Amino acid sequence: MAKKLGRQMTSLPGGLAVSAGRIDDMALFGTSGINEAVSTAHETVCTQGGIRNILTTGEVLKITSTSTDDTNSGSGHARRVRIKGILADGTQGQEDVNLNGTGVVETASSWLHINDFRVQKTGSGGAVNAGKITAFANDGSTVLYEIGAGENQQQSASYAIAATEAGYLNSFVVSATGDAVVSIWVCPSPGNTPFFQKLTMFVGAGGPAPYQLPNPFSIPGGGIVEFRAKRAGGSDVKVGADFQILIETNP
Repeated sequence: MAKKLGRQMTSLPGGLAVSAGRIDDMALFGTSGINEAVSTAHETVCTQGGIRNILTTGEVLKITSTSTDDTNSGSGHARRVRIKGILADGTQGQEDVNLNGTGVVETASSWLHINDFRVQKTGSGGAVNAGKITAFANDGSTVLYEIGAGENQQQSASYAIAATEAGYLNSFVVSATGDAVVSIWVCPSPGNTPFFQKLTMFVGAGGPAPYQLPNPFSIPGGGIVEFRAKRAGGSDVKVGADFQILIETNP
């Protein structure tokens, strides 16, 4: 049976129609994050731990690996990384960066936020990155994003919305190896307004806990959403989060 979605007709269920790209001005994106050692204070659910650093103005980023085997020459492991995210002008962008082992390579574009940072090409030396690949701010010391050794992609439960778009968080999954408090934080305008909590939940050890939001959280254009966690027991815990966002590309 055909369904009417906005001004269009589709025979697919609503969610599948969006995933298939059959609905004008709508797109579905997802991302995931892992924090291996959540302690007593809030931390972003991401590889590097702590509260994730963010930029408020666009910068040329510096990319490097801890292994000389991650290089775009010889029998390199990771040869090239791909960046997708928000450029300095607030629009979505994509860039491929050839690696140079432990040497620093700069991006050609200036970036505000990376939504997807992954190994795009590997060599005969191995199918995954040999070392930890880090994207630094232009100062060369402020860690923005990391790809853990052997992971091939960043694990950061955060997402930024382009300035001319709107986002809606509609579903997520969280899990932990022990008792933890997991919360969703939104920053409507980085550099102008702080992050604030939209939802807080208690997570225990065991299987993942999925959530479907009947009334999705909205994230305005230029805003950021991220998952944070802190332990609720006496020992550090591992926390994971995975979520999906509907993007309205012409609100």
